[in-house]
Amino acid sequence: MIEKKRSLFGFTIFIIFIVLQMVLTNIHTEQYVQLLLVFAYGTLIPLMLALAKTEHTNLYSTLLNIHPISFVLACISFLLERGSLSFILSLPWFGFTAFITIYGLVSLFKTKAWRSMQELLIHAGMIYIVIGGGWLSLHRLNVDILHFQDILILLTSIHFHYAAFITIISFGLMGRFISSKQPLVRRVYNGLGGFLLVGPIFVAIGITFSPVSPLIEFLSVVEFVVPIALFALLSLVFIVPNVKKPKAKVSFIIAFFSLFISMSFAFLYGYGHISEISVLDIPLMVFVHGFVNSFGFSLFMILGLWHEKMT
Repeated sequence: MIEKKRSLFGFTIFIIFIVLQMVLTNIHTEQYVQLLLVFAYGTLIPLMLALAKTEHTNLYSTLLNIHPISFVLACISFLLERGSLSFILSLPWFGFTAFITIYGLVSLFKTKAWRSMQELLIHAGMIYIVIGGGWLSLHRLNVDILHFQDILILLTSIHFHYAAFITIISFGLMGRFISSKQPLVRRVYNGLGGFLLVGPIFVAIGITFSPVSPLIEFLSVVEFVVPIALFALLSLVFIVPNVKKPKAKVSFIIAFFSLFISMSFAFLYGYGHISEISVLDIPLMVFVHGFVNSFGFSLFMILGLWHEKMT
């Protein structure tokens, strides 16, 4: 399968990128975020596309064909100083995410995905990702954007690659495991899905207003984190038991427990901004929440879905 080959290629480049970062730069918060983005770009996104696709159209083939070069150029962009050249090298990745969004929109109307919450979530994730690609290019351009801190621009980009693309599509795919004999679980799932659909936008608003209104940031975090935590609990208790393949079931258990940890840190980070007790700062938040979410939840979630659907 070509998506698997793309992912293996991406993981190889990810390892090379780590080595180059260690040799060429001092690793700090921004470099950690870049590492997580490169891992998503090269390894996770090709696999998620294979799981989310509705049909193998010419547009989808184009996606797979342009992925390697757009991914490598984005990696090179990270290794350069921010500016015109770095911005230009990031544009192919922005184009790649735009193609995903177009594919998602075409599929949304072709399949009438809005008739099912699980399919709507899958398509929403594909539509959202272009926002992450756009914020990446804005970050590499190195211009003042509404007086945002540089790290906040990059965090907005990573948010739309992980929370908006990987997480929302994952939850949509998990909906397919709900049995027809579980109508109450389906109703709860649909209710939580409504919050998840708008959650990425609320979190992005929270990131935007974080320097001036910590309360808005905290409320936006709560709107997204609480439904995710409830969905993880719903999945562990009622949906994962429906999964038949042992490897997939174990992967899902690891993923959802990791998600609890990751979302707990996100909640504490937001709460720290409205209280007198600051539990987490951005560097620690990136290191703990980011790495647990990437290598705990996202990776094992995709592995579980892959074992169940592709093997």
